[in-house]
Parts: sequence; C-alpha cells; structure tokens
Amino acid sequence: MTDIQARLAEINARAAPVLEEHTRLVVAVNKAITLILTVAAVGVFTFIAIEPTEQSLKERDVINQEQITWKR
Repeated sequence: MTDIQARLAEINARAAPVLEEHTRLVVAVNKAITLILTVAAVGVFTFIAIEPTEQSLKERDVINQEQITWKR
C-alpha cells in the first residue's frame, strides 16, 4: 500500500503546479470576461441615456432650420 501511496504523492506533486497555473488562468479569463461585459453594459446604458437628448437636439435643429429658411 505504501508503494501506491508514494506513487500517488509523486503524481500529485507533479500535477500541483499545473493545476495551480490552470486555476490562475481561469481566474484571469473570468476577470477579462467580467471587464468586457461591464464595459459593454456601460456603453449600452450610455447610449440609452443619450438617445432622448439626441432626439430633442434633432427636433431643435429642424425648428432652427425652418426658422432660418423662413427668414430668407
């Protein structure tokens, strides 16, 4: 039984750094995905917030254009 335990300990010792690196990479990928989704959400919310203002600016531009045309 000790031979099997020794071999298992050896395998675990070799696998530990690989598993640690794998875990570190998974954490990094999760952080990157979270960052991308956060930036995308901020962009969507910014677009939603600006859209009503843009519509009022377009209306005001049309009114101003009509006034300039009327004065000529």
